Amino acid sequence: MNLLGRLFIVLIFMGSIMLASFSLVLYSTHTNWRERAVKLQNQLKVKTDELAALQKSRSELEMALNIEIKNQAARNAALLERVELLSQDNDVKELELAGLKEELTQQVATVERVVGMSETLRGRLDGTSKELLAAQRDWAEKTTELTKKTEEAHSLAVLLASYQTTSAQLAQDYRDVVEVLRIHGLSADPELYSRQPPSGIHGIVTEVRPIGTVEISIGSDSGLVRGHQLDVIRNREGRSTYVGKIEIVQTAADRAVAKVLPDFRRGVIRQDDEVTYIDLNTVVVH
Repeated sequence: MNLLGRLFIVLIFMGSIMLASFSLVLYSTHTNWRERAVKLQNQLKVKTDELAALQKSRSELEMALNIEIKNQAARNAALLERVELLSQDNDVKELELAGLKEELTQQVATVERVVGMSETLRGRLDGTSKELLAAQRDWAEKTTELTKKTEEAHSLAVLLASYQTTSAQLAQDYRDVVEVLRIHGLSADPELYSRQPPSGIHGIVTEVRPIGTVEISIGSDSGLVRGHQLDVIRNREGRSTYVGKIEIVQTAADRAVAKVLPDFRRGVIRQDDEVTYIDLNTVVVH
């Protein structure tokens, strides 16, 4: 397997790991919020049941209180009537009157205790109602937040699907490129083309410098980059002479600087010599 193929396989593998990580994060986030929502719903149900029980207890106590008040009122009326009768008796009946007054005082104290218990229950009921309202608000906020997280999860799922489609398309494009190169008898190794400039390129030497470099009339606008190697040809009196090879070291839009490669020198490069690319080493895939 060539270097380009290995590189694409590594990229596809890394992309798959990232997609799997996104999926795990999305699933974990969705599960956590759903568990929190279920927990809040259970707490709300418990508070609602407690409120219903307290309301029922309050109703029973109020009913018992009303009955007791009526009964006590009847007893009080009877006691007052009896007190009036005893008041008309002699001093002996005064002791009995004092006892009845004491009984009346105890009954009043009992009624006051019942009323106090009713107020306590009413306070507890009010506190429970506030807790219930707070729980309902919290549940509404968590539900809204859960909805937002669900929408974010959906957006991430759509983005994930887009990445998967792009990854599949890139893999298919790579296979198509390799197939085209194979059909034309070319290698898919990118190293073989790193120094190959665009085909049909043509320019001239505009300046020869004493430090073993030359300036030419073509640059990055013509597709040249650092590392490209070009051939130098001299055309004089209808004859073409191969002078040598140069390598681009610096580019501008309409010019470039190149160094002379000593191993390919066949003469002295001069101003106005032509610069082109001669493909003598086409690689054939067997």
